[in-house]
Amino acid sequence: MKTEAQVLAEMLDSTRDFTKWYLSMLKDVDVYKTFELEGKKFNPVIWEIGHLANSENFLGTYLTGGKSLKLDWAPLFGIGVTPPSKENYPAYKDIWNTFKEVHKNTINHISSLTDEQLDAPSRMEFAMITDVRGAIQHCIRHEGTHIGHLGWLAKMHAIKTV
Repeated sequence: MKTEAQVLAEMLDSTRDFTKWYLSMLKDVDVYKTFELEGKKFNPVIWEIGHLANSENFLGTYLTGGKSLKLDWAPLFGIGVTPPSKENYPAYKDIWNTFKEVHKNTINHISSLTDEQLDAPSRMEFAMITDVRGAIQHCIRHEGTHIGHLGWLAKMHAIKTV
């Protein structure tokens, strides 16, 4: 029988599979391309990948008491940050590899948590998150939100999705 933490880790991993599905459709596009509508700019694909890595590292690992990875470029991908110009991004390969490494680290950490650890307070209150379980649930919801962004980016790149 699976523990609650293992089920939460499975949900996060399943959500990531959907993210990767959209990203596979976007593999041949200019990942730096920024679309604009009525003066509002959409984040490019590369920013979405970096933001998901940064956010999962924070929500799914750090807030839940795990050992998060050191991401020197994390400030480029925070909430409300204007995406940098193409030349100011870290190398795409570094962002992509970190995206995968953070996810593996987070899944391993969450899977190992006990019910008592899920009930424990998170390392800090953030976005109405007060306990470890809430941080994990928000991590899953957050990724799902950005899957929607990737879907819009696919449409803007003239890629048929569903």
